[in-house]
Amino acid sequence: MGRSSRGKPNWLRPRPVERIELNEEYSGRRALAAILLLVLGLGMIGYAIYQMLTPQTEWITIEAHSSAGISCAQEFHLLYRPESRSAAADRKAVTELYTQLCRRAYEDFHSMESFEGVNNIFAINRHPNEALEVDGALYKALAAVERSGSRLIYLGPVYERYESIVFCEDDGQLVDYDPRLNQEIARDYGELAGYAADPRSVRVELLGENRVRLYVSEAYLDYARREGVERFIDFSWTRNAFIADFLAEELIARGYTNGALSSYDGFVRNLDGSGRDYSLQLYDRRGSSVYVAAVMDYRGPMSIVSLWDYPISGLDEYRFYVPDSGEVRTPYLDIADGVCRNALPTLTGYARDRGCGEILLAMAPLYIADTLDSGALEDLATEGIQSIRCEDEVIYPTEAGVSLHGLYEQAGMRYTVASANK
Repeated sequence: MGRSSRGKPNWLRPRPVERIELNEEYSGRRALAAILLLVLGLGMIGYAIYQMLTPQTEWITIEAHSSAGISCAQEFHLLYRPESRSAAADRKAVTELYTQLCRRAYEDFHSMESFEGVNNIFAINRHPNEALEVDGALYKALAAVERSGSRLIYLGPVYERYESIVFCEDDGQLVDYDPRLNQEIARDYGELAGYAADPRSVRVELLGENRVRLYVSEAYLDYARREGVERFIDFSWTRNAFIADFLAEELIARGYTNGALSSYDGFVRNLDGSGRDYSLQLYDRRGSSVYVAAVMDYRGPMSIVSLWDYPISGLDEYRFYVPDSGEVRTPYLDIADGVCRNALPTLTGYARDRGCGEILLAMAPLYIADTLDSGALEDLATEGIQSIRCEDEVIYPTEAGVSLHGLYEQAGMRYTVASANK
């Protein structure tokens, strides 16, 4: 399906801030644009997912070299504290490595473009039922998906169509892409979701030694030829969780642990095991207003995943669409029918011994639902994946003793913290 004249994203690189509150009312995309300008003007890095509590002068932002071409670096922010005895050399080495890794990840996970010598998602989709050797990072991500039992990546054809929503100029164009407004599209999405949910129709087979085969049944192939389906699999909105893990693990393997990595769409890998203090801003939406409900302090290596149903940064404009009704269209599509759903405005999960990809795959079926299964969140906590959520001005942590402060209290609102189950 075609895009509107709005074109593709103009990637921006906002910088981190100490604290920000988005508590202005918005209605439709015109008011939304004003909020985005406010956010970018204050220099927010995506979700403002964390802040350093140590002196800011010790930290630098590592930026990938532009000479390497387009990469995923525009969607990530790496703060690093070089070794004082060789700060210049340390910074140079980290920058060169980060540049290479960002380009490699960009090519591996790309679903719409081929690159010479790279068997990426695009190549896998174009060679169904053929064995291909892929990069280790992509193989590891596909293996994680397989272990989890998640079928989200198989919604590739639905993602391809649904992504056109964010390029609509106005609500009048929305009916051409939105299954909530168009029964014909809902039927198409439902049919595609039926194939996506069925491993007998489509699955990635892991053959070992970084070799994979995308199995697609004859029935699905016939349907694909008739309907123009080419993107059988796509990491889509989950992509940066796996890229964050790849970048973090490669940096750690080479000894570069004095840093913290975050993506604009809510994935964080803190590499720092020195015991320095870090904090995570916890957001909540009440109606059409967004608040920093509280701040969580933590120390040590950590993987964090935050999912939210509202745009709060410039790049979020290309993940969400806010119609005049205020019922935001999000990228979180349900494997059952391809319709976007979220059980609550914000859900944050974190773990000290898991990657972002694993956390996300565990959280996704709980978040992409009409109602939240809080008992299932408690079950995840017993497995080492903690979570924090806000409901009706109450903050619910699953981890006892978690450090929360800066509770929002203003304009008749007062957030409180519920006791965590032991």
